[in-house]
Amino acid sequence: MTACITADNRFERSGGISTMECPQCAAVVPMSVTAFPPFSRLKAERPAQIGVVLQCSACKSPVFLRYRTRAWRDDRVELHPLPQPVERPPEHFSLSYLPAPVATRFREALACYSAGLWQAFAAMCRQTAQAIFDDVGEAGRLRVFDTVTEIQQLGEIDEATFTAVCRVIFDTNTRASGTEPAFERRQAAALLETMKDLLNQTYVRKAKLRQALKVRRFFADQAAGIDDTEPAAAAVGAASAAIFAGQKNRA
Repeated sequence: MTACITADNRFERSGGISTMECPQCAAVVPMSVTAFPPFSRLKAERPAQIGVVLQCSACKSPVFLRYRTRAWRDDRVELHPLPQPVERPPEHFSLSYLPAPVATRFREALACYSAGLWQAFAAMCRQTAQAIFDDVGEAGRLRVFDTVTEIQQLGEIDEATFTAVCRVIFDTNTRASGTEPAFERRQAAALLETMKDLLNQTYVRKAKLRQALKVRRFFADQAAGIDDTEPAAAAVGAASAAIFAGQKNRA
């Protein structure tokens, strides 16, 4: 797996992954190289990092990468084969099923994660967890603990990472301090998927199931000749629209 810029101003890559996720449209597609510094300028300035512009084959948007230089040859500049993305694809989650206090905080948590701000992400997840506990009460808190434990088992999260995740979710009164362990990228990734699954189990799954059952009951009554009230029909219409919107978002 290599990457280099040659003396005749060609960007060459061999091996490795030929596709990547576009930070604009989120499609995983091939990317074509459209711009990079000329060889003569690189040889004269010898920067430690260089920027390369790609183009997404799906949405045609520019995608920016940062390569570290590895070696300087007479006929090429060798680059580190793994680039550092300048932009990250935004994280998405269907917030419409969540209570407003939970949705507001988790929206900001997703923004922090997309920006690579791991400490801020952990802090907003802590606030999200507190909003969940305020909503579900003490009995619900016990169910949340069971759900998080199940997530660890299903996801095979190692003990050190799981301890960091639980510290964020359940130690909701902890304030960030200089003595609190720093939150790292790998821990943030595990926390993100834990929070998503937790919110799905606590709110999204229940709401979607109730909507689907309401729609099924309505059409079953219609087929049986049972005359339903107009408010019920309106409620079913809203439920059907919500289900359709959820399917469209997943697509």
